[in-house]
Amino acid sequence: MSGFLLSGCIGDEGATPDDLARHLDANPGATTITVNSPGGSAFDGAAMLAHLQAHGNATCRIVGIAASAASLVVMGAKRIIMHPTAHLMIHNPAAVVFGHAEALRDEADVLDKLAGTYAQAYARATGNPVARIAAWMDAETWLTADEALALHFCDEIDGEGTRGKAVAAFDYGRFRAAPPALVRLAKKNGWANGLPAKLEKGSDDE
Repeated sequence: MSGFLLSGCIGDEGATPDDLARHLDANPGATTITVNSPGGSAFDGAAMLAHLQAHGNATCRIVGIAASAASLVVMGAKRIIMHPTAHLMIHNPAAVVFGHAEALRDEADVLDKLAGTYAQAYARATGNPVARIAAWMDAETWLTADEALALHFCDEIDGEGTRGKAVAAFDYGRFRAAPPALVRLAKKNGWANGLPAKLEKGSDDE
């Protein structure tokens, strides 16, 4: 079975929709997408979800983290498997904007539309009502593997005997409600300063 690694920030230093599309085109049969990403471009995340849905035979394995846009991507998989130590996070899309007042209002309207389409995508994949999903997004909701399984954000928890993967390097303090252990980990490894250090397995203080 072929595989593809989705790590880092989507559409930035990490994988792009074109990267994923090329992999899926080259592997029309069953394939595995390993995900360890803090998110990234909202539009790229939506494009990746669409590619996975069109392929129809991909399994996403979440190791470490699938947050923000990365959590949307995995919703396009035929099956979602989380490692017991992994986390999944959903929230409202955000943007860094510079410009006059009208431009900022326009950007807010775009973000509202994105949030609506995200909520609908999560609802279709999980069976939860759109209004409930929207409330979880408003609150910035972090899910453990057990919680994700209970709320239908994944289909299976990986075998307890397998080792966890190091969480993706990212400044988790940028998120509004990140687990304190992830924020501490980012500070300890220099990610909050934009100077990530190599993280070895088992060094998480969670």
